[in-house]
Amino acid sequence: MEWLQVNYELSTSHTLLVAGTAFVAGLMRGFSGFGAALTIAPILAVIVGPRAAIPAILFLMMATSVQLAPKAFRDVSWPTVIPLSVGGVFGIIIGGWLLVVVDQELVKRSISGVVIFFAIIMLSGWRYRGSIRPFICGFAGWLGGLISGVAAAGGPAVILFLLAGPESSARNRAAIILYFIFTQAVALIVYWVGGLITWKVFWVALPMLPTIVLGTWIGERMFGKASEAIYRRIALFFLLAIGSSTFFA
Repeated sequence: MEWLQVNYELSTSHTLLVAGTAFVAGLMRGFSGFGAALTIAPILAVIVGPRAAIPAILFLMMATSVQLAPKAFRDVSWPTVIPLSVGGVFGIIIGGWLLVVVDQELVKRSISGVVIFFAIIMLSGWRYRGSIRPFICGFAGWLGGLISGVAAAGGPAVILFLLAGPESSARNRAAIILYFIFTQAVALIVYWVGGLITWKVFWVALPMLPTIVLGTWIGERMFGKASEAIYRRIALFFLLAIGSSTFFA
């Protein structure tokens, strides 16, 4: 117990806050395939700093990806996922490097700013109307990977692109889940090489793991049963509130 007290840095109130936030994030992740990192990142970055927060979120996302992968593999459209993932790999390498070298206060503000920006864009109903070609698909993946690498908030960049296509919500959900599986594997290597994978990261992730797994399990069972439009609007207003409050923290 003494060893735990020495190494565990979160206060009781912060532990309860991040665990509760992770549960809500899991609901979003399980239902729509994205949104978990967007929910956790602004709050966790303020509490422990981006260089511990972003790798910790990576471990959580990898855990939920394992939960969601079986159904995603059944629904996937590989011609969409492959160029997305290839672009994402290159983007996340650059994003991970930026996380290591850029001033941490700037990164914290950027995370909140990205969350606010994408919440407003998606609430407005704007959709990409261009063509769905491999090159454009790869660029969308690259942009999502870049933002994920530095701020763990790249999901909407890919979702906005996918919504322009003819695929069903199930296939879009599968695409974003598998995209993150491939890019997260690369991010783990990038963060390890950059010296960001430490024991502190594991301790930060630990209290969130059970609640995000539970939330993801519930959210996955809600998919197809609850109104996606109502759910997404509530979730986006929630993200907008988080981004706004943490931007000025």
